Amino acid sequence: MAKRTGKKTKSLERKKPSKAESTVDKLAEPGPKINVRFLYSMCTDVKVMRDFYSDVLGMKELSYRDDENFGWVVYDTEGFQLMFFRWDTELPVGERWAWQPGDFREDGAPLMSYSIEYPEDDLHDVVARVREAGAVAATPKPTWRQMSYWGWTVRDPMGNTIELFSSVKDQPEEGQTPEWQD
Repeated sequence: MAKRTGKKTKSLERKKPSKAESTVDKLAEPGPKINVRFLYSMCTDVKVMRDFYSDVLGMKELSYRDDENFGWVVYDTEGFQLMFFRWDTELPVGERWAWQPGDFREDGAPLMSYSIEYPEDDLHDVVARVREAGAVAATPKPTWRQMSYWGWTVRDPMGNTIELFSSVKDQPEEGQTPEWQD
């Protein structure tokens, strides 16, 4: 019978993790569940915002109040709520476009903005309602963005930059840039 010496062979030795590996391991450990649930935005006129987001953009309204004491309108977007609250004084309307990943504008400013996704078949109707409402748009019509989706950058009544977008079922052939058809 062979006598054990207590030495491990080199292939069985556990290498001490580097500082970088230890950091990566720590980041991979499960942490607390964190969710962003609400986005609060102030506005001058809750009714105007309601008309735009409900009637023009077609968002699902969750709650609305507009009386002498308080004003708000809330939209549910699959667990995330977009909320507009009436401010007690007149607020300036934004005139600059926010920078957005799908709309590389040279004049894009480092402002908060967001994107609203629509089913492919619904985006045409939304575009028509936005035009009819006279909302400010960055381009006359949606553009093909990042070789994968239709997007149209518009402003809401307070000047917030919003990308209205839709992913598409059928991607064009590689190298093809489709043109938006009304």
